[in-house]
Amino acid sequence: MAQQTGILGIQGTVGGLVFAKDGSIRQKPASNKAKFMTAASMARTRENTAEFGQAAKYSKVLRDSLRVAIASASDSRVASRLTQKMREIIGLDDTNDRGQRVYDSSNSAPLLGFNFNAGAGIGQTMYFPYEVTGAGADVTMTIPALNPASDIAAPQGTTHFELVFAASSLDMELLTFTNAVVAAPLGILAVNSPALVNQTLVASFPAAPADANLVVGVVGINFYQQVNGKFYPLNNNSTNPLAIEYVA
Repeated sequence: MAQQTGILGIQGTVGGLVFAKDGSIRQKPASNKAKFMTAASMARTRENTAEFGQAAKYSKVLRDSLRVAIASASDSRVASRLTQKMREIIGLDDTNDRGQRVYDSSNSAPLLGFNFNAGAGIGQTMYFPYEVTGAGADVTMTIPALNPASDIAAPQGTTHFELVFAASSLDMELLTFTNAVVAAPLGILAVNSPALVNQTLVASFPAAPADANLVVGVVGINFYQQVNGKFYPLNNNSTNPLAIEYVA
């Protein structure tokens, strides 16, 4: 955008002219798509552009598959951060040439621990032990013991919390997904609830995911304040953590 730098001075682009800071004027260079697509000097740029575009597609399908959970716990940069992580995974493909590398199920480990809300960490909020495992069509979260009063660092003003557990299976070639169904979630509980023991949450797919699919399980907490019998999300969800705790 052009900026006035003095009484008569202009800096920036106006129409097809570029006004430089030193007072010179030149014609805006025309876009040369043909050169970008064919020139040897642009090869690395083409490769990086192609793989960044692929990473963005992977990021979007993963976010779409977990949209309900992410809506309650994410930051403004989650899309770019997840795309960067997917770009890292694409870089681990040792089969295809640069510019044509893709997701491979054997390279999904970097996603483990990815935090959708950079301002609220799982480790600083949830102090109870849990484990997430997968077998067949099920992804299971087991909680040996949970005492809300001491095991959850709830923000000021919290009256209730909800443990979030979800799973999705993604076909990274077709960019489609299937969500698992959690049959018996714990629901919204008061922060002064009695301690829980030996809790099991199971997220079930209609069938066991294909070996080539990316399967992810996420864990988090939503915080609420109860007013006149209604539950209101606390602090616009900024304190709700959500992280990938299982990948396969």
